[in-house]
Amino acid sequence: MLLNDVYSRRQMEACGVLLGERASEERWHVTQVQPLQNIAASPTYFEFAPEELLAIELTYPDQIVGVYHSHPTGYARASKTDQQNMQRVNQEQSIPWVWLIVCGPFEQEETEAPGMLAYYHDEIAGLQQVNIIRENGP
Repeated sequence: MLLNDVYSRRQMEACGVLLGERASEERWHVTQVQPLQNIAASPTYFEFAPEELLAIELTYPDQIVGVYHSHPTGYARASKTDQQNMQRVNQEQSIPWVWLIVCGPFEQEETEAPGMLAYYHDEIAGLQQVNIIRENGP
């Protein structure tokens, strides 16, 4: 579903939440993705519809382990805005979400898995890249 979402919204940053459990300090186990509307409708910025995020939080209590968004232009790292949001959520708000970025470009049909990066903003070490292990394919 994650790749379907990214390819179906290839002209803007697709975004959504990652559901599952946090297995340890440095490990998140994602079992489901839930696309959310990007109310910014931008190829370089995403913003969740607050009511959609609240509905997911109420439907799946304590199961949001992170968020994802795409970089349709192919920017293969966390932008300054991404980094600021990661620090704000992970540290200032003490929400231990992992941040997954799916890197474009998404010009052609979904033929192979695009590049993916994951981050977490640690209180002591700062912004850290997280290893991604795909258990069920792309």
